[in-house]
Amino acid sequence: MHILMSKGSASDDVERLRRALAKALGEDAKLFPSLQASGTPIDEDFDAAIRRWQAGVGLIGDGVVGPRCQLLLDLIAFDAGKFELTLNVGNVSRLFPATKPANIARYLPYIEAALGVAELTDRSMILGALGTIRAETEGFVPIAEAPSKFNTPPGGAPFSLYDTRSALGNSRPGDGERYRGRGFVQLTGKDNYTRYGQRIGVPLETVPDRANAPEVAAVLLALYLSDKATQFRQAVRAGDLAQARRLVNAARMASIASRMCSNAPSPCGPRRAWARAVPGAVPLPPWKRRPRSARPSRAPARTRPTCATACTSRARSACPTSSRRRRRCANTCRPTPAPA
Repeated sequence: MHILMSKGSASDDVERLRRALAKALGEDAKLFPSLQASGTPIDEDFDAAIRRWQAGVGLIGDGVVGPRCQLLLDLIAFDAGKFELTLNVGNVSRLFPATKPANIARYLPYIEAALGVAELTDRSMILGALGTIRAETEGFVPIAEAPSKFNTPPGGAPFSLYDTRSALGNSRPGDGERYRGRGFVQLTGKDNYTRYGQRIGVPLETVPDRANAPEVAAVLLALYLSDKATQFRQAVRAGDLAQARRLVNAARMASIASRMCSNAPSPCGPRRAWARAVPGAVPLPPWKRRPRSARPSRAPARTRPTCATACTSRARSACPTSSRRRRRCANTCRPTPAPA
């Protein structure tokens, strides 16, 4: 089964999709002639039928059939029991405290299906995927990169700093903006758009905005992590979370992945979750990260003034040794005489 199918696709998998779609639409399938004839590629009419079905089941109607749609149409299947972490809105929301739960509920099924198809179901890769989303698009929505000081010079054209980045495959003015970061993984550069577009069967080089389609964005995230899975798992086992993050985006060093893993849902509490994933890597709570001896000592308390002789009863209330108001008592307290 092709991992992604959209307008223009034609194969035996498209024929399976036609039959499954006709069955799912029921009587409505008669409204789309393309679903009545076998061997039909995904043309305009077929695409309209896909969008009709997607909207009817609460999916985003973009005409792209990926792992999430194929799972609902019973075209593919994977064992959800292999996931070492339970992916639901409640657990994932704990890792995204500033994100709307509605966004997580809408896009998390796409992520789960793509990770399942790619067999990235172990704890390290699940947390790596969520940590990448948190670092790149915290709103849990596949978006396009915005202008910033990292891609746009002061007073210059947007993304013009990317125009001549040969490492990204960009070679002419306008390439920076055209092939800017998109999707959950923020795919960037002409080379990446060309290479990954060919692998998933979507012409991303000519239509780069397709990288923001939920099915495409989820598959790109899973495929990108799958390419680096061996090194990623090794870095996690060694406790080198900065290196794990660097494998995904070497240009943006951050400790997001570390915070994601240390806050992962766990029966033992959020701070013990990472210890369950990596034996020996036990992050200390913030209040225990420095030994007590290394903490700055408090300033010594100010000593109270003392009188050499007892104050008279009349002025005792004004004496600094007996009054909280600390008023000076005049001519009642005599200083201690100097030693002879």
